[in-house]
Amino acid sequence: MKTVKEIEGKKSVQLIKEVVRVKQTVVERPVEYNTMITSTTIAKQIGIDEIGDEAQEVLLLVALNTKNKINAIHKVFSGSLDSSIAHPREIFRSALLNNAARILIYHNHPSGNTDPSIEDYELTDRFFAAGELLGIEVLDHIIVAGNDAISFRENTL
Repeated sequence: MKTVKEIEGKKSVQLIKEVVRVKQTVVERPVEYNTMITSTTIAKQIGIDEIGDEAQEVLLLVALNTKNKINAIHKVFSGSLDSSIAHPREIFRSALLNNAARILIYHNHPSGNTDPSIEDYELTDRFFAAGELLGIEVLDHIIVAGNDAISFRENTL
């Protein structure tokens, strides 16, 4: 027979695990970059700093105001070792909640290879189309792998 403390202890552990899981799924924090995004180089570096060392695929949103200053940075989704199934609604929900005029979208490839997959191309098309419908400009979709990054816009991918 288990004691009440044993049961409470297990529930506490489960609760803590769930809180950690939710925190990994959607992370909000104050903006660390007090600068305008003025180049692809700066945009890439933000992605490298934020998700370059993640062990799982992560989808990151940087919400910008009309002057390209960062309003918010959100880890919108964490996936498995080799995939992050994301829908544009998660990205644009965060963008709308942060009054974003423009956004940068990032995801990482933990494999270390920045080459876009067919799914990456399809997702990028969906992001740009959704942004156009909602009146939120998607400035770029950037793939990050370690200390390297590739810009869809810069490479006209």
